[in-house]
Amino acid sequence: MKDKKITLFILFPVMFLLVILGCFASNTTALIAEGHIYYVATNGSDQNPGTLDEPWLTIQHAATNLAAGDTVLIREGTYHESVYIGQGGSEGNPITFSAYPNETTVIDGTGVTESQNGLIITQSYITLNGLEICNWEDNAVWVEQAGYLKISDCEIHDVCYGIGFADGSHHFECNRVTVHHFDLYGFDVSPSGGADCHHGAFNDCIAHTGRDRGQNVDGFALGHGTQHDFTINRCQAYDVFDGFDISARNTILNICAAYKCWNGGYKLWQDEVKLMNCLAYKNAVSNVELDWDEEPGTITLQNCTLADSGDYNIWVENAADSLYMVNCILASGENIGLTFEQMNVENYQGDYNLFHNDSERAIVIGYEDEFSLDQLNEWQAYSGQDEHSLVTHSISELFADSAQPDYHLSGNSLAVDNGTSKDAPAEDYEGKPRPQGKGYDIGAYEK
Repeated sequence: MKDKKITLFILFPVMFLLVILGCFASNTTALIAEGHIYYVATNGSDQNPGTLDEPWLTIQHAATNLAAGDTVLIREGTYHESVYIGQGGSEGNPITFSAYPNETTVIDGTGVTESQNGLIITQSYITLNGLEICNWEDNAVWVEQAGYLKISDCEIHDVCYGIGFADGSHHFECNRVTVHHFDLYGFDVSPSGGADCHHGAFNDCIAHTGRDRGQNVDGFALGHGTQHDFTINRCQAYDVFDGFDISARNTILNICAAYKCWNGGYKLWQDEVKLMNCLAYKNAVSNVELDWDEEPGTITLQNCTLADSGDYNIWVENAADSLYMVNCILASGENIGLTFEQMNVENYQGDYNLFHNDSERAIVIGYEDEFSLDQLNEWQAYSGQDEHSLVTHSISELFADSAQPDYHLSGNSLAVDNGTSKDAPAEDYEGKPRPQGKGYDIGAYEK
């Protein structure tokens, strides 16, 4: 028994140390056991070995010397340098650039002349974590011909462009990244004259505050071409020209919000683009646009809440693009609710929706055939759709408080329990399981 007590006495401190090291690793991204950990500090020297006591001076020196599996922890301070990352990692062994835990690392373009891009990445298996990047006349981060990248917990501001993925970049993700005070885009994915990009994810990211209202400023942009397979989860865009400008097929936007945009909330161009549990409100022109890209496509809206648009709640430009809409709320449009630019509604399938509009123009086809909220039966006969859809004349009875704005459903909302389980997401905008009551609710929130 005495020997066992001695063993436990020795073992507990070792276990405690392992736990501490594990927590440290989780806060600085996954550190690979095979790799080395190096350090950069503003009082270092590139002649040093890069240890904690003798750190390097520049991030570029680290980028030049790191190998697959290595991590550089960058100490607090402002680094006025453009960094070219031309060394790549490998599967399971990325090269990681991370702020030192609980310290603020700033990569600032003020006074830098050799390049106007903060970080340029041309190799795969790179991880960026916890960096602040600002004051660049071009991109804060520019990625081309690279894959398997992870950018997490970064703040980007006061730049022309935020993060740009280009020329065949693929299998990348941005997690909890905020881009604000920019000129042309927050997040952009585009061929840029090269190969199409594909398989990217944006999770819990925010793009806000365009600096130039004279520009077509996008919060999130998936550029034209045949790009494909993207997911955008729990992201927000506001105070920009277009919140989400999506021209990439097989793209899913889940639990996203676009609001107070100078033009539109969601501008959708491609085939198989799906919005689930999304919010759009108080956008100057439109909440959702189906823009014609010369190729037929299908847009799906499931359990979305669209409210308080300036001109259109939903605008369908061309009859060759199909709209499938279920369990959605279209409310409080100042002009037109659901708009079909051409005299054709054969491209529309919808049901279990709830319509409200501030004007008599709840549904308009070709600006000739128009239906008010009191003409739902006529619309059903005209289109053959919306058999179970509803209308309400009272915005105050629909939402908790649309003036705030708070688009949770009120206690006696007509949207409660009047949706369908077919194609409904398993959770609502806040992660609450569906259904909560006797039936599924209409809109992004489950009461």
